Amino acid sequence: MKTLYFDCFSGIAGDMTIAGLLDLGLDFDYLKAELRKLPVEGYQLKASRVVRANISAMKFDVLMNGDHDHDHHHHHHHDHHAHHHRKASDILSMIRDSGLNANVKRIATNIFTKLAISEGSVHHVAPEDVEFHEVGAVDSIVDTIGSAIGFDALGIERYLCSAINVGAGFIHCQHGVYPVPAPATADLLRDATIYSKHADTELVTPTGAAILAAVVDRFTPFDGFAIQRIGYGAGTKQFHDFPNCVRLMLGEERDSRAAVTPPAPSADEVSVIEANIDDMSPQNFAYVTERLLDAGALDVFTVPVQMKKGRPGHLLQVLAPLDHAEDLSRIVFEETTTIGLRRHNARRVALERETVQVVTEYGSIGIKVSKLDGRRITYSPEYEDCARLARTSRVPLKTVQAAAVSAYLSMRDG
Repeated sequence: MKTLYFDCFSGIAGDMTIAGLLDLGLDFDYLKAELRKLPVEGYQLKASRVVRANISAMKFDVLMNGDHDHDHHHHHHHDHHAHHHRKASDILSMIRDSGLNANVKRIATNIFTKLAISEGSVHHVAPEDVEFHEVGAVDSIVDTIGSAIGFDALGIERYLCSAINVGAGFIHCQHGVYPVPAPATADLLRDATIYSKHADTELVTPTGAAILAAVVDRFTPFDGFAIQRIGYGAGTKQFHDFPNCVRLMLGEERDSRAAVTPPAPSADEVSVIEANIDDMSPQNFAYVTERLLDAGALDVFTVPVQMKKGRPGHLLQVLAPLDHAEDLSRIVFEETTTIGLRRHNARRVALERETVQVVTEYGSIGIKVSKLDGRRITYSPEYEDCARLARTSRVPLKTVQAAAVSAYLSMRDG
């Protein structure tokens, strides 16, 4: 499996990533042709060979028309081209409506979705309303989508990443003075191992962090990896004895100990509590169900049954963790009219589950995803999220649900 290893000994940014991909063999003319499929104008691209602390590396720049030598301030990401304000929802629509291929759209959409959710969380703004003062600027849009184009063109199937040098100190931006790493960057690096060495400045931008958050399968030390090609992508800043580059290594994992085996469906033992009830008002079952779930029941449901002498009734079933069975049985006795119940243990097998956040025109919605052996089996939008947004947007619930599913498929499948 073709694998890309991010060696972030001097951080990472969008322009550094593209530069590293160019050094690995990404065709510059192909990159430019693909980027022309975006409705973004007023810029030119420049690729050049530079030296950083005696290491030869590629440098990638976006030159805005009218600029004689526009530097790519990837380490001062909050202040360049601040007049280009684009909402996350507009950028996602631009990607979706472009002529880029499905895989590029999937990767780029995932990157911007992660950025929107992190920036929104930090600044208490709905993800779809986040205005990207830096990521929304033309050069950073090019950086991020250009990285997605490069990953696709090189046929990368798996992504690994080293521990990440984030730098140190403080940055000045329109919101104030922030510590390194910046709040959104720190949020995006939740699963990564970070450290600070050799540079008292910001080394990781939100764009670079979002790229890692969107594509990296595993943050792991450099071990059991067979290198085929190496690319160096240079940053703008220069340090006297420390190469400001990201190192991208293309190859494959060969150590079986490093391979990740998809988790099998999890199996555990639960207690099943049952009671046949024919003399209680049916409307009370809703209250009983709520109490049982609040007390820790895994699931509660009723089934219409015909009882002795032909009387209609209900079978109440409660699935409970073993250590909750006594307490939940007591609630059944307290809140229903039953004078007896049955209990037995059962083996429960469950799929691997996760909740993925997507951004739609109505707001952020959770998608419940179930997997078997790492393969997606089912997905569905969170009802409460959709219902809340349907009410506030005054649109049909099914319209919001359809938008959520569409956003998820765009992110995952292109």
